[in-house]
Amino acid sequence: MPHKPCRTPVVLSADAGGHEPAIRWIHDGCPAGHPRLMARHTRHSNLTPWIVTALATALTGVAGCTPDATSAQSGTRTAPTPGAAGIGDTLHPGLGNGGYTVRHTDLALRFAEDLKTYTATTTLRGRATHALSRFDLDLTGTTVRSVTVDGREATWTRTGQELRVTPADPVPDGRGFSVEVTVHAPVAGPEEAEKLGTSAIGMVRAKGVVQTINQPSGAHRIAAFADHPAQKAPTTITIAAPSRVNAIANGELTATRREGVYTVRRFESRHKLAPELIQIGVGHFTVVKRRGPDGIKLRHALPTGQVNDLMPQLDTVVPKALRFLTRRLGPFPLRTYGIYATPLGGELETQSLTLLATEELTKEGMEANGSDTIVAHEISHEYFGNSVSPRRWSDLWLNEGHAVYYQGLWSQEAHGTDPADAMKSAYRDATAQLRKQGPVADPRLGAFTPKDMAPYGWGAYEGGALVLYALRQKVGEATFQRIERAWVAEHRDSTAGTADFIRLASRVAGRDLGPFLRSWLYSTKLPAMPGHPDWHTS
Repeated sequence: MPHKPCRTPVVLSADAGGHEPAIRWIHDGCPAGHPRLMARHTRHSNLTPWIVTALATALTGVAGCTPDATSAQSGTRTAPTPGAAGIGDTLHPGLGNGGYTVRHTDLALRFAEDLKTYTATTTLRGRATHALSRFDLDLTGTTVRSVTVDGREATWTRTGQELRVTPADPVPDGRGFSVEVTVHAPVAGPEEAEKLGTSAIGMVRAKGVVQTINQPSGAHRIAAFADHPAQKAPTTITIAAPSRVNAIANGELTATRREGVYTVRRFESRHKLAPELIQIGVGHFTVVKRRGPDGIKLRHALPTGQVNDLMPQLDTVVPKALRFLTRRLGPFPLRTYGIYATPLGGELETQSLTLLATEELTKEGMEANGSDTIVAHEISHEYFGNSVSPRRWSDLWLNEGHAVYYQGLWSQEAHGTDPADAMKSAYRDATAQLRKQGPVADPRLGAFTPKDMAPYGWGAYEGGALVLYALRQKVGEATFQRIERAWVAEHRDSTAGTADFIRLASRVAGRDLGPFLRSWLYSTKLPAMPGHPDWHTS
């Protein structure tokens, strides 16, 4: 089946002169291997150590040393040292930051009257995991206006995508602290976005509507963050925008006030929110509210002139998809859910507020593109990826593989398709695809263009779904459902990785599934599919 137009920017070439690569917007179809094409193909065919060691130094009787701190755990005094510039993710070594945990994130944005620029203040409340002489946040492409730690001006420098912050006094081990960073930046239009050299473009404006496209590393193009899912935290987003436009963000709207010609809205995500899942919407749209199944609050942000065209489809598909998923996986992990429909779109599972293109949600778009399966795919991410987030980016198959798997089950129920047909096709292509990109749970960074989009590719999507289908074939439907329900319940509002899934599956099944699952997850030549001796792989 022909693919509908791709709405994501892709890299054309890299500039060897020190500038970032150029990209272009594709409207006639995605290039082979592009992550959104991989998802769409299936849709239509269907202990975290910081990499840093605190250097313990005996200080008794030593004069003239730097200020010391007391270890909260042992009572010994250790010299403060810098936090690491990353958390040790092999695919994205610069993302996230060492030396502290994140307890809460506050993002306050104020847009210019024409929506072409904004000022953003990030307030991150953290706790030091060792005595810190300095620490980093992730930030690129913005102008820094101020940095404070615990209300006092801090020294800062920028190196690549790192904002290195030196507080006036070191932060003792185990001490809570607050860092506030204010930046100013333009909102990229489609032409400006072409110059960014990445599909994770951050904030973008198209046809007068602002949205975000952050996966996996675009949030720190907007403001300063600890930009890794492993450091997700409850988040407050406050948007000040001209009163002539509307605004929406993740979570629940908890306060609204007028400030002259501006309206300020505050949104609370009480469940932990990863920066890559942040959605910020500003523009001429209407928020339509509904009461969903099991008391879930539904709110959809739709172009004002198209509300009557889009709501019949949303009133049908969204409640059905929610019932379908809760019947299989248990209670929905959020109190609020909805869809943000924009001219640009993006098919992104931004937490509690899925981003989709307006054209996909019309009656004609639903019928021509099978968009109901896309809605089911994205809602399933509220369990897999949003509530249970990947510990490392190589664990992405736990997000996308599950979304593809449940998308196939939805298609079976809604359209009478057989998920085995799509799995057989994926199994046939598996060896060739995995040789290009690496095993499902151990993808090769060099196989992805641009590299910052790793590991969004075949292995995470179809490859991950194949692993889950093989597991179901191995243990049977009843045991598989118990594994799935235990996974989303035990790791709800947290992070987990591949090793965690193997352990949980083995425990629930009552037998060691490690060798079986590892043979599917860490090989480029997949084993025989249980129950299908006639299936062959390339």
